[in-house]
Parts: sequence; C-alpha cells; structure tokens
Amino acid sequence: MTKKTLIIAIAGGLGALALGQGVLNAGCDAELADEETAEEAEPERSLQDRLLDCEADRPQTCPGNNDSGMTRHQGLINGAICQFKLRDQGFWQSKGDIVDALSEELEMVDAAGLLKDLSRNGKKIDEHDELARLELMTEAFGWSAFDHGDGSWMPQGISGSADANDDELIDGRRVIAISWYNKPEKNDPPGVDKGSRISFVDTTELSAGKVPYDHVLLVDPFDDNGTPNFRPFRIHVGGIAWVGRYIYAVDTSKGLRLFDTQRMLKVTDDDENRAGRDPKTGDYGAYGHRYVIPQVGAYLLTEDSCWHRFSFISLDKTSEPRSLITGEFHDNDIAGKVIRWNLSDGDEVAFTDRSANELQPSDVHFVQESDMQGAASIDGEFYLSSSGQDGAWGKLYRANHDFETESYGWVIGPEDLMYSAKEKTLWSASEFAGRRYVFAVDVGKY
Repeated sequence: MTKKTLIIAIAGGLGALALGQGVLNAGCDAELADEETAEEAEPERSLQDRLLDCEADRPQTCPGNNDSGMTRHQGLINGAICQFKLRDQGFWQSKGDIVDALSEELEMVDAAGLLKDLSRNGKKIDEHDELARLELMTEAFGWSAFDHGDGSWMPQGISGSADANDDELIDGRRVIAISWYNKPEKNDPPGVDKGSRISFVDTTELSAGKVPYDHVLLVDPFDDNGTPNFRPFRIHVGGIAWVGRYIYAVDTSKGLRLFDTQRMLKVTDDDENRAGRDPKTGDYGAYGHRYVIPQVGAYLLTEDSCWHRFSFISLDKTSEPRSLITGEFHDNDIAGKVIRWNLSDGDEVAFTDRSANELQPSDVHFVQESDMQGAASIDGEFYLSSSGQDGAWGKLYRANHDFETESYGWVIGPEDLMYSAKEKTLWSASEFAGRRYVFAVDVGKY
C-alpha cells in the first residue's frame, strides 16, 4: 500500500467514525430533546386554577345575545367559565321525607317496576317521508295514533337507559325516555296547564315491532298542612339526561331539576282534570296519568351568575370526568352557548365549592349556529340538532374548534339528542303533532 493510499484509508476510517459518532450523538440529542420537551410540557391545569385565571380576566359584561365577531359555521369559540354558577337548593331531605310519606298512601315503583306495567303501544317505523333526509338511520318508532296527533302535548327532551347505566339497560331492557310539556289552550276543554311528563318506552323488541310505553307526570312533593301531597311541575322540559337513578330536566330560565326514577308513585284517581290529593276522597290523581315521578333536588343559577337559557341537556360519558352538556336555543342570532358541568363519581354534580354547594362549568363554548334544539358531546366533538336550517327542515351539525362546522340531513321539528356509546348511535325526536317520530342514526359512520 502506498503512502497516499494509506493516508486516504485512515482519513476514510476517521470520517466513518465521525459519521457514526454524529449519528449516535444525533440520537442522544433527539432523546435529550424529547426529555426536555416532556419536562417543558405543562400539566393540564385544574378547574380551580382555570377559574382563578378566568376571574383575573373576567369579561365586563355577560354574553347574552351578542354575536358580534362571530361567523356562522366556523366552529366553536371559548367563553368564560367563571361567569356561570349553579347552587344546590338543599331540599333533598325535605322532599325525600314527603315522598316517603306518600309511599305509605300509594304504591312506589322504580323504573324496572314501571316497565312491567306499560299501558300504551307505539309502532316501528321502517321508512317515512319525514325521515327521508336522515343519513344512516338505523331505527325509528312512532307513538299511538292519539299521541301522534295530540296537539296539547309537545315532545321535547330525550334520554334513556343508554345514559342511565354502563350496560345501557334497565333490568335487561333497552329504554328511551321522552319529555313533553302541556299546551293548556289545546286541552279538551282548554284551560288548566297540566304540566310536564316523561314517556318511558321499552325498545328492547323494537325490531319485532313491539313498542310499549307509558306517560309519567312530573310532580313537586309538598307538605299540605301536615298531609303529603304533590302538584304538577310546569316547565318546558326542553331536555332530559338520565344519570343513574336521577333524571335531570332543564328548567329554561332557572337551571336543573332532578327527578327520582327509583321512587315513582302509582296514583289512585284517573280523573283527567285533577292532580294531587282530593281532600274529599283521599285519592291522588295526575290528570289521567297512572304514575308520577317526584322532584327531589335542584341546581339553580345563582344571583351573581350570568344568564344561561337551559333549552336542552345531554350526558357525555366520553369525557373525563363524565359531564352534563346544557345549551341554548337562539333563533335570531348565533350566540347560543353549550356549557359543560362535571359530574361526581355518583349520580350528582361535582361541586367546585362544596362549602357553598356551588358548581361552575369546566367549559363554555359559543357554537356559532342558530336554532339549536339539542347538543351531544362525543370524544370532544359536538353534534348539534338545529331546526329550520333548510326551509322547514333541520340540520345536524358537527362542530369543534379545529375545523369548519359540517352538516348532515335532519328532520322537521328536531329536538334534544342522546348518544349510545354501545351502539354508536345518536338518538333524537321530532315534535310537531302529526309528524312526530323518535329515531337513531349511525353517528359512528359520520
């Protein structure tokens, strides 16, 4: 080997060694960079810290209907979580005592017991012009001929066993719950407001065409001069969420009312024009309904909270922790909000100030859409049921912060939403007399 060749070989070897060391160093540098990035990444801030940050930069005015700077179909915009607050009204014990006293006069049943005594029958719907615009519909049902066309009661909210339990069943049965409010001017005869009710529908054998159901009147228990009594609950009940034993129902301008599915009562008077205890006979009636479900708790807006219209509600089982989503119907602007309220490990809310029995939201979003009738949060994305978006027809919107809002075909008169994680379906209902249906779509394929 010549001297020149030897020099070239040594130089090549040193170059290869340097290159190898460079690769190794690059790998070490990458690992160090990853470690530094991991060390620099901030941990997720607690809700209490986020509330403190919000208070330090609290907006001077409440949001209201102001949609200045908003653009339709452009996804979600964050709002101020410190502007909203609910407080437990603290009548769990007193209402519970009255319900216990009522149970000495009336038969008490839970949801499983009610399902064994359903008196009405709906029908399976395979296809219908009113459902033709739905994309990927999986199943649907309708009411009895009378309930389908009855203008005195209007269906609104939806929930069911998919919300209530982890296995999405009640005593082995699949159940859909629909809330309704009464229109007294449409009653026969017109006059008294008969309040609000929930229909419990057993859809376990829907595929075989079996759709038994019954209506249960919402009532408020009270002490009637030493005698247990109840009065009809008169709220729009635009949305419901069934969490464990409790059904959360929205009270439009006030907040959330809780009704106990484990302590429903079977009444003894079938008079369609009377509710509560008849002092002459001692019988209890419910405007012709066979059962009542009592209010046992409430979380209502505090005086120092900004206003929030509780138009609808849904349960989000995909969030950590589980949470409730409430939202607003706005028909003349796109400033409607959806608000997330965290739940505890049980059936009740997670208080942010336990000493004051108060809770504040973990998220507030402006959705930049109008006419919202329902909202469901699934793995961080929102599905919005909106009416009157395409003439008389509604649309289902899919919204997040990261993309322009997408839309899908929907029905006329759409209402609240419920998500079944087990079946990957989104349930909703339509409200107008003569064109009201309850249906599910395969949202997992959207």
